[in-house]
Amino acid sequence: MKGYRMHYGWVILVVGILVVAGSLGFGRFSYGMILPSMQSALGLTYDETGIIASANMFGYFLAAMVAGMLASRYGPRIVISVALFWTALTMAVTALAGGVTSLILFRFLTGIGSAGGNISIMGLSSSWFSPNRRGMANGFLVGGSGLAIAITGWLVPLVNRMYPEYGWRYSWLILGGLVLAVGVLSVFFIRNHPGEKGLTLMGGGTTQAGQNSAWQGNRNLSIKGILYLRGVRVLALAYFCFGMSYIIYTMFFVNYLMGEKGLAQSVAGNIWSMVGFLSIGSAVIWGSLSDVVGRRLALFIVFTLQTISYLLPVTTSASIFVWLSAVIFGLTAWSIPGIVASYCGDLVGPKAAPAALGLVTFFFGLGQILGPTSAGYIKQLSHSFIGAFYLAAILACLGGVISVLPQRIVRDNPSANL
Repeated sequence: MKGYRMHYGWVILVVGILVVAGSLGFGRFSYGMILPSMQSALGLTYDETGIIASANMFGYFLAAMVAGMLASRYGPRIVISVALFWTALTMAVTALAGGVTSLILFRFLTGIGSAGGNISIMGLSSSWFSPNRRGMANGFLVGGSGLAIAITGWLVPLVNRMYPEYGWRYSWLILGGLVLAVGVLSVFFIRNHPGEKGLTLMGGGTTQAGQNSAWQGNRNLSIKGILYLRGVRVLALAYFCFGMSYIIYTMFFVNYLMGEKGLAQSVAGNIWSMVGFLSIGSAVIWGSLSDVVGRRLALFIVFTLQTISYLLPVTTSASIFVWLSAVIFGLTAWSIPGIVASYCGDLVGPKAAPAALGLVTFFFGLGQILGPTSAGYIKQLSHSFIGAFYLAAILACLGGVISVLPQRIVRDNPSANL
């Protein structure tokens, strides 16, 4: 072991987990935990809370493709750093919101920053990890969202108990400060490719490993060209289904538990923290599995499990099924983004991976916009989130079917044999 030197890819992985935690875990998913106290303090209706959530997704939606193109052109490092500083600032000013209009604006602006950080770091993995390690790496990265959820599930109720009237405002400030700290770390430790450290890909190969032959034939392929590569359009549609279904669950599960199941915020917070803890390592398992069995089959399995998760809280009355729903979702929560990011790297190669991921995330973002708004209106009209969870289950089921469309339509992971 003399002369052994740890590959810098591990540093990228650790900092990358924190980048995802800041961009998405705090920037987006903290909303669901802060929402009940914020809604009570500001007198927000359910359709308004859905619109506010959708504003965040709309910002992400608009910025996703641009962020991917900028990261591919100028390098992910600068995009990640600027995006995190922006996210921290907009989260901090959310603490000053006085009503629905300002919340819509601030959450929209946070969504823009979230896209810049998340798309860029997920695309960066294709530049640092070989195809047979890519699913594993992206599994670790998306686990950052679970880490942040676990923290907010514990932190927000604690802050609310300490400051009953203004706890939700302090929560936004504290979380914004954490995102700022991650932004500083990214400036010092993120590097765009192994060549900057005199290294090759982690897992073996050169920095060009894993590129799709269609891309190699045209290095100047446009966004339209990427969209027409075999497999990309179907992947985009499946990602849309995930975006619209999972966001309904993550945005309103805690609210459903408290408002319709009668659970105390501390209990709902414990359940949500469990989701976060379970999801931290689960994405690594699913990402690694996709390296072996192929991206399509892994996507199908995850979508099927999530369909069951969305149905359990609304089709049974026993409290054990609420916990079981949370366990299943936690074990699969962030696996799809990790698999999709790996699939993009398989299809177009490392340098263009952020652009391809930004493109399919455009459709994912559209689903995220429609999800909260639809759920909010369903709640407002029916006085229950039950219909919204059924909608999420239908979409997840559709995503699973799309993922295993015939081989002649979908190009599978070239490193796997199905």
